[in-house]
Amino acid sequence: MLRSLKLVAHSLCWFFLGAVAMAQFGMPLNHSDPKLEPATVRELVARYCRLDYAGARLNPADWPKLQPVVAWPSNPDYSLFMITSRFDVDTDDVPEHGKYIVVVHYRLLGKFDLSEGYSTDFANRVEDIRYTVAEVNGEWRITDAEPGYPHASRAAALQWLNEKLTAAKDEASRTIYQNAITRLQAQNASPLAK
Repeated sequence: MLRSLKLVAHSLCWFFLGAVAMAQFGMPLNHSDPKLEPATVRELVARYCRLDYAGARLNPADWPKLQPVVAWPSNPDYSLFMITSRFDVDTDDVPEHGKYIVVVHYRLLGKFDLSEGYSTDFANRVEDIRYTVAEVNGEWRITDAEPGYPHASRAAALQWLNEKLTAAKDEASRTIYQNAITRLQAQNASPLAK
């Protein structure tokens, strides 16, 4: 009897050590309830979009906020970004060979291009971005965004433009930033503006 109790205690000890090790090093995703995966994936994409909308892609110091939701090692470079009034995460995600494709609809106010300045050619258009979400090291991560440039809010864009204006050394850059600020401030920010 004592010997069988020792065997049970020994087995339980190894079981708990294994459980502790799994908790420390991460467990694979629980694919046993496929009904939860789409909601989890959509929430991950929504979290990324909220951070991007708040200006996290425009500010290098905010990279640690984005890093837990994406698979790429650093914030990708961009030469332009879109200024948006709102975004909506589509509820019809598409499972595709262990990945999900989630479409986000962005209502645009305009575009800022580093070489051309601010343009309202895209105002009131809806741009659809396809986000690919896959399992990376046991966790859901955004592995691709097409196209991958930032989609910042009007407030985040104005803050970024004002910082760039303050830091600009040459007159051409100052003119581009000031013109963008003036045009964006004068623009109606309502997503329903005509």
